[in-house]
Amino acid sequence: MNEEGNQTSGYYRDEFGRLAKYYDFGIHNAFRWVGGEIGFRCGIVEIADIRAGQHVLDVACGTGTLLALLAACAGPDGRAVGLDMSEEMLAKGRRKVQMRQVEFIQGNAEDLPFEAASFDRVTASLAIHEMNRVGRANAMAEMRRVLKPDGLAVLADLRRPDTAFTRLGMRFVRLFETETLTDMWSDGLYSEMGDAGFTDLQRHIAGDGFFEVIAGKR
Repeated sequence: MNEEGNQTSGYYRDEFGRLAKYYDFGIHNAFRWVGGEIGFRCGIVEIADIRAGQHVLDVACGTGTLLALLAACAGPDGRAVGLDMSEEMLAKGRRKVQMRQVEFIQGNAEDLPFEAASFDRVTASLAIHEMNRVGRANAMAEMRRVLKPDGLAVLADLRRPDTAFTRLGMRFVRLFETETLTDMWSDGLYSEMGDAGFTDLQRHIAGDGFFEVIAGKR
């Protein structure tokens, strides 16, 4: 982690730990309005195209809902690692997801504790917008570093609203967000992934237009 006072990402916010016990309930109910959480998560898994035996990393994994789906695709001969800053989130994840191929590790997306070319797939869901510009660049550079040469990163996050429905919904969402969200929208996640060196970028729209899922090769 960066030294105190030199942290570059909004996701260092302490409330993530305090909200861990309510997180699943809140996310589940929020997604009821946009097609359901499991449908959203399964869309990420489908785009990631995970094969049995592969190694998968979910950055800022929270309580492990997406990680469990990724692990099921990797199978018992694969490896599925969830990394998060919040030990409270990880503790809940360890209780919830008990599969032999799953590991939960406390760590910082800007300084991933893994060797280069360790994973076939890297995912991050609703986490990148919590980081400021420097933090996002650092995190994406690290994700690319730990991917194998033929690896794929799949990042899912809030999309800039472009309809009356999404603009109305996003007015509510932004009550809980910081300025890092609008900063991410200024260039766009797609462009920032390209700047980080990912290639063959593919954008998918999800959740009634509230989210985008972008896949890019190392």
